[in-house]
Amino acid sequence: MENNLLFVNQNQEIIQEFLTAMEGRKGNLVIDTADSGLEAAYLLKKKKYKVVVTGLDLPTFDGSKIIEYLNRNYPETVCIVYTWRLELAHLRLLINERKVFRIFQRPVKYHKIYDAVMDGMVKYDRREIDQLNRQELEQELRKKSLQVAELRRVTEERGWEREGLIKFLSALMNVFLHNTESDLEGKGKWQLVRYEKKLVFWLLEHQQSLKKDLEDVKKDIYGRFLHPEHKQKVEIRLDEGVGMPSQDFCSSLHFIIWLLLTRFVMISSVYDVRIILIPMGQERFRVRVEGIFPEGVWSAAHEDMTAQTLTSVTQTVLECFAARFTQSISDEKVIYYMEL
Repeated sequence: MENNLLFVNQNQEIIQEFLTAMEGRKGNLVIDTADSGLEAAYLLKKKKYKVVVTGLDLPTFDGSKIIEYLNRNYPETVCIVYTWRLELAHLRLLINERKVFRIFQRPVKYHKIYDAVMDGMVKYDRREIDQLNRQELEQELRKKSLQVAELRRVTEERGWEREGLIKFLSALMNVFLHNTESDLEGKGKWQLVRYEKKLVFWLLEHQQSLKKDLEDVKKDIYGRFLHPEHKQKVEIRLDEGVGMPSQDFCSSLHFIIWLLLTRFVMISSVYDVRIILIPMGQERFRVRVEGIFPEGVWSAAHEDMTAQTLTSVTQTVLECFAARFTQSISDEKVIYYMEL
């Protein structure tokens, strides 16, 4: 993708000043301009931009609305504010509710805006690379999950070999994970390897100790994660008047709940998690998992690439276990819906 830049300002003289100041500079910038919020919205629907530099006082739609639209529909686009007037209310809005990379108030030297634009281009490119790496990781994990599922199917009728298989795969995972290529470095890569090993080993070790029923699942999960005295709350509830789930369902549910709570604990030491089983037919349920955290904890934790990758791995595993999977995430709450 080219280094597309959109500059939005209601004053044509400022637009010309900006274009003149950007002439001959490095970076191969492809610059479009708009003098109103309506024109900017039209351009944003036609073309993807790496960076948008906008004023706040615009005809039709003000700059805050443009930034809100970008945050919601193109969160990877880097937003920079360049304005004459910056009131305290505006500043609070931009800092607390809008994702703004830099804020400039006129008058300011254009070379400073140019430097911010180039930093924004680098930020966009890094995000794009991270997304591609995440997609490759998800594809690889799906492939490995299918292989594990096939091994499980083959060994279902040969229980006497299961213990040997577990030991073999455990040793194999040590080799595989230490040789897996990743753009994460140092501590981040170590955390990813440690997390993936933990998931795989848990699955392997619990193949021989399937949960008998829902009460068995509750007992284990509550013992591991329910600590009200530390503000760590967990509730597992089955809709009233519903028959008890099968052993196979309870075993899958046990792993899914353990997986999510393990990830939640890594993000926050305070949580309130509610798991509800909703019947959809014979031996089929919709599982709703709602995790509530202190305000801002989830988004703050995921500013780090390692945290984003670990959560992506978790979600990919969930997708492999569930027939359908959706999620809803805010600063203090995450909700997962799965059909098992």
